[in-house]
Amino acid sequence: MLAADRSLLEVNLRQSAIKLREKELNLYAENLAAMATQAAVLAGFTTTCLIEIPTPENPNTFSFHLLHISAIVSICANITCVSLCTITSMFGSGKALRGRDGSMDEAVEGMNIERNLIIKCFYIGLSGNLITVLSTCLILMAYPVNIIAFCIVLFSIYVIYTNSVRIYKKFQLTETVKLDDLTQYPVKVTNSISRSHSVGYNNEEDNIHNNLTTNGSRYRRTVSEVV
Repeated sequence: MLAADRSLLEVNLRQSAIKLREKELNLYAENLAAMATQAAVLAGFTTTCLIEIPTPENPNTFSFHLLHISAIVSICANITCVSLCTITSMFGSGKALRGRDGSMDEAVEGMNIERNLIIKCFYIGLSGNLITVLSTCLILMAYPVNIIAFCIVLFSIYVIYTNSVRIYKKFQLTETVKLDDLTQYPVKVTNSISRSHSVGYNNEEDNIHNNLTTNGSRYRRTVSEVV
């Protein structure tokens, strides 16, 4: 009975830990979905900018080449971000739900590792998009409007970078809660329960056998006395 209670307690503890892991998995999936949406929007903006910008008669060669290179880099990085987000969410969630024992931990840790590469791709795509806007200001606008617009875009890049670093340091995790020791706890429910049941059944059989033996001996003594 104690073995069965202990196994039940271990199973309940492990189920609670898996529910916590599921929340972490959903958090990663939501973050990847949001990042994929923004990367797709940026890729669309950059593609439209690359296609719709007309070629002037006497373009600035450096600005024009910078426009093409930055636009291609932004489009490729953002499409890579969208693709990796989709693949990671699809296969990671599938392994967590349909995998073998311990797949939840492997899926969560794998999504956390892949998220670092996806964030880098998103940063590269965003940087390429902003550089494309800079090149567009130099190509399409006349002096001194292009200089003013160029400074505004540079200030926007500075604000994005500095605040991104500040927010990252503000919410940076110095210590994280690990649930591997709970979700990977070795639980043998079937064997322990079956052993407890078998012990109970054996005890019941022994009691029945002893009762039959005792009653039979008493019956034989009574018969012998009567005879």
